[in-house]
Amino acid sequence: MWTKNELGMATKVNIEAQQLSHAAHPVIALASEIAERYDLSSIKPLLATCRAVLKQDELSVAVVGRFKAGKSSFLNHFLGRDLLPVGVVPVTAVVTEIGYGPREKASVHFVDRHMQEIALNELSQFISEKENPGNARQVSTVKIELPELARLRRLRFVDMPGLESALAHNTDAALKWLPNVGLALIAISVDPPLSQHDVALLKRVYGYTTAVSILLTKVDLVDTNERAEVINFVRECLSNVFSFSPQIFPYSVKTGYEHLKDQFDSILIEKTLAEFTEYRKAVLGRKLETLLHECREYLTLALKSAETVGSEREAVKDLIIGERETLNEVKSELQLVVQHAAAGTRPRIARQLEGHQSELEREFLSELQSEFPRWTGSLRIALESFERWLNETLAEELLAVSGEGRTPFGAPLEKLKQQVFRTLERFRDRLSDKTLRAFGVPLRTLEQELEIVEPHTPDIRIGRVFDRNWELLSPVVPMWLIGPLVRRHFEGQLPYLIEKNLSRLASQWDESLRAAMTQILREAQRRLDDLVATVERLTSTSGTEAPGIRADLERIGLLLEETRNDTSQKGA
Repeated sequence: MWTKNELGMATKVNIEAQQLSHAAHPVIALASEIAERYDLSSIKPLLATCRAVLKQDELSVAVVGRFKAGKSSFLNHFLGRDLLPVGVVPVTAVVTEIGYGPREKASVHFVDRHMQEIALNELSQFISEKENPGNARQVSTVKIELPELARLRRLRFVDMPGLESALAHNTDAALKWLPNVGLALIAISVDPPLSQHDVALLKRVYGYTTAVSILLTKVDLVDTNERAEVINFVRECLSNVFSFSPQIFPYSVKTGYEHLKDQFDSILIEKTLAEFTEYRKAVLGRKLETLLHECREYLTLALKSAETVGSEREAVKDLIIGERETLNEVKSELQLVVQHAAAGTRPRIARQLEGHQSELEREFLSELQSEFPRWTGSLRIALESFERWLNETLAEELLAVSGEGRTPFGAPLEKLKQQVFRTLERFRDRLSDKTLRAFGVPLRTLEQELEIVEPHTPDIRIGRVFDRNWELLSPVVPMWLIGPLVRRHFEGQLPYLIEKNLSRLASQWDESLRAAMTQILREAQRRLDDLVATVERLTSTSGTEAPGIRADLERIGLLLEETRNDTSQKGA
């Protein structure tokens, strides 16, 4: 149960969230109107994402940076708990979120959307590269809740896999999560103090939030004068790139540097909590800016087309869209990728399930030995009891086997999603290059994550084991005479029945995964068609439509300026 103060705080958060949603409504309303009127189907996924962001009432404090920049060590130290694994090689393999909760717990969220609660001392099995190499367990995120973080209840700290290591999947996981960032802490070690990759990362982060600070880690490696030189160097380098330089917070986890933790807490964290609504408004504003920019770029393309003479417009349209065969080639490529992934699904699952055959046989034979003496009343009782026992026990065991295999079974599906996603991005980039060459207008829209209905765990139903004609012998055949024979018959049936149902389970998983893969293919093909159709429609715009487009661009410009001004108030 919440205390009165906690309940009051939660109510205040909800009120502020509603106010922010209302304040942002003009952006959503205009973007929705533009998307509907011009049939901009390609922008609708981003529009849906922005609507979802408006409902959030927390601010994610993401610690981002190169591998071995001290991100996990910083969070352990600042939060006062040795939660996250640290080491001398790239350690963090999975995005890990830490925030307030009424009870201490950790939950593992997998890419197939099922969740498993674990003990805190088991975290490294799912987070660390050593114990979960290449994220073989297919973990999406790990979420930790701690009662002692009540003071920080509006913040959710996020430990990100390191960038630029030899482990590309770590970088992919970090960049995939990055659009969710609220307050960004760019972790930079004093040795070396700054790289072009750090600058590029800052530019990318500023596309999602204006609340960005530099966390200068491992300052215990330099003396006070050298630290000042490093801070001045970083500040000067960044001022040459950005119109303003983000705050820089020196930090060390070593004894004797506790004052740096206090400074970081009071200057950044306490200030963020005190001005939470303003910070959240700025973060949301930046994301809505991106939505307005994309609307403007689509309409600018339509206006350029409307202002082009008819014959020239057709020539330019051909240049932009190119041959339809290009689109068909990409679709064919996707179809082959999906077919290849689906072709090996059942044999792979069957091999994994077959590995349980011997163990299940031993368990069932052992249990049958103890259960059979209870069924000796008659042949009918023995048959019914064996069938009921087998149905219940085998269903329970296969359900456990199915749940255990869910992550490895679904691993190729996640891999396929990433392959298809990259293909969509490449096609979008090629089309953007053509619009840039033709009209000077790139399509810098972001490809949205593929959302699919994840494959369900199959129903486990064993069904009838014996023909009911056997029961007719029950009144005339005494069990004391045929009991040993019946038991041996049951024992002989077990391997076959286990094998048959494992095979059936493999078929069910295969069917479920193939359906999900087919859904991915259809969604990807739909997006390709939507994108090309959108650009075709915009490049077919006639001169009579130009006044209306200019009016809409003016509305976008005014609202974009208003949103940018609100956002920039927290930008520095």
